[in-house]
Amino acid sequence: MKPLIWIITLLLIVSVAYAQEETISPALNRQLDALVTITERLRGLETIEAVVRQFPTREQTIAYLAEIYSRDLPAEEMERSRLLYVSLDILPADLDLGEVYLNLLGSQIAGFYDTDTKIMNVIPTIGDDVGESLSLTEQLVYIHEYTHALQDQHFSLEVLESEALQEAPDQLLAALSLVEGDATATMQVYSQEVARRNPAAAFELLAEGLIAGNLVLPEGVPPVLARELLFPYEAGLTFVLALYNDGGWERINAAYENLPQTSEQIIHPEKYLAGEGAVPVDALDLGLGENWQEVWNITLGEFYLREHLRTELSSFEAGLGAAGWGGDRFQLYVDPETNELIWALQIVWDTPEDATQFTDLYIERGDLKFGSPPEEGCWSNDSTALCLVEHENGSLIISAPTLAQAQEILAAVQG
Repeated sequence: MKPLIWIITLLLIVSVAYAQEETISPALNRQLDALVTITERLRGLETIEAVVRQFPTREQTIAYLAEIYSRDLPAEEMERSRLLYVSLDILPADLDLGEVYLNLLGSQIAGFYDTDTKIMNVIPTIGDDVGESLSLTEQLVYIHEYTHALQDQHFSLEVLESEALQEAPDQLLAALSLVEGDATATMQVYSQEVARRNPAAAFELLAEGLIAGNLVLPEGVPPVLARELLFPYEAGLTFVLALYNDGGWERINAAYENLPQTSEQIIHPEKYLAGEGAVPVDALDLGLGENWQEVWNITLGEFYLREHLRTELSSFEAGLGAAGWGGDRFQLYVDPETNELIWALQIVWDTPEDATQFTDLYIERGDLKFGSPPEEGCWSNDSTALCLVEHENGSLIISAPTLAQAQEILAAVQG
């Protein structure tokens, strides 16, 4: 899996060989040492091995991101990511995904930790030289990234690199939400301490953000990618706070031995605390010809289902429609000669009421997308067809280039 969420994990495990620690001034080193002590106290974890510090410029970081894309993101993987987004109507088919990634991350990234070299990188937010001391924004970034170093030393973040997670976007999103939510929580506690000492700290952060120009999305970046980028930090923070309320830092530490498995558990932390995982759903035989190549056969998850609904519905309606998700199986196929797509999504719901609620909202979505109500459960136009079938506590959605193809798939599946 190589969508934007994969890139976020990559930033935890790559290195940049730029500004060296020996070039840092004694005054700055003293401040950094103090921040290390603060992070250890706030997070309740001690440093096992000293962490090297680097301060690459934003231009150096963007150049390195481009190098990462060319080295670790081959064209076929980027195409798989594009097809996933396009099939769900999340992104337009003609979007240059690689360019958008670089544009978004190049403007928003403030730091990253390297689990391979054990080096943490903080990017100066104003100018290229960090100077004699970190600004408040840079202090927060440092606290956040040093928390990653502590996580890695105590729990090992290499699990994020596993092939199983890399091919399971929803599961990867969930695991990353624990990691980023944990670091964000530590950073937030530090910001609260700063605010108690200096009530004007919020205005200071705002001013620094305005000067750095990172408070708004770069032009041309679809909001859905920003939501995907921010989910591990925002929803992850809520998830980690729920764990903390259940058992403090020890409960959070224990989660690294029992990683969250679905974005549903992040959105609804009570499900993780209750041990409620996803219901397994087997793939279907869609009866396709040999010209159709499988692109994805995965659990889509509540987050991506919600984003699919949000392409036509309001944020509130999308959240309502995806709530009650119990498990799913998403299968995507492409015809390499025509670039046409066929996909099937089976969803299991927690209750019949959840299934009915989803059906009502998905019909509303279909009506808005196609401009007319369905006929015998299917919508169609000149370029695509979409069919929705209810069964017990589940839903089945089929998308194909033509209505005839969609109906043939339904007949094969139901037969």
